Amino acid sequence: MLAGHLDNTEQPRRMTPLPAPEAPQLQAPRNPTEDAILAAAREGLTEGSFDDLTMDGIARRAFVSRTTVYFYFPNKRAVVDRLIQGAFAEMYAGAAPYLEGQGEPRLELRLALGRVVAVVNRNAPVLLLAAHLSGREDRLPVEWEPYLRRFIGSAARRIRRDQERGVAPADIPAKDAAQALCAMVERHVTVEVIKGGGDANESIRVLSELWWRGVYSRPA
Repeated sequence: MLAGHLDNTEQPRRMTPLPAPEAPQLQAPRNPTEDAILAAAREGLTEGSFDDLTMDGIARRAFVSRTTVYFYFPNKRAVVDRLIQGAFAEMYAGAAPYLEGQGEPRLELRLALGRVVAVVNRNAPVLLLAAHLSGREDRLPVEWEPYLRRFIGSAARRIRRDQERGVAPADIPAKDAAQALCAMVERHVTVEVIKGGGDANESIRVLSELWWRGVYSRPA
């Protein structure tokens, strides 16, 4: 009995694999016309406010008829929603060096965050509008939650992989660490980069270092 008990306790603890995050449904532009409509809306938001944006104005910028714009989108909010979806798809692709990587975490973090911040800068008018429409200008809007859950799920899987291969200590559950760190990045990028126009390079340095210390540094 005692020997059997010792055998059981000496077996390495197996971590339950985290399920792969379900990707939000994102439709790519169906053809050049739809792509032109989205580009026209993005340009309009860069030059003016959401209130200034109209379906007629989008049609003129895209060199298509008003009827054509309505064929693809029922209203201007639907156009903006697609732009937001596209921004998040780009951000997720930018984060792939870390989320899907197997190499040195510090380097992959810096590369991934640099790409994400570059996407944020390119899409700043759209992301600011989304925050404004949500009525929560100090954080990302609830409409983005499926995309944030995808980020958190993928980050948790990366942290779990690094814990299992001994690169990161396993004293903090991977999911908890991912949730806390993604919230930190979300808040900082929204307030300092999108709204505040802060130094992107400094944000990348600070965020990547804080993430690395939070996940990979070991207590003295």
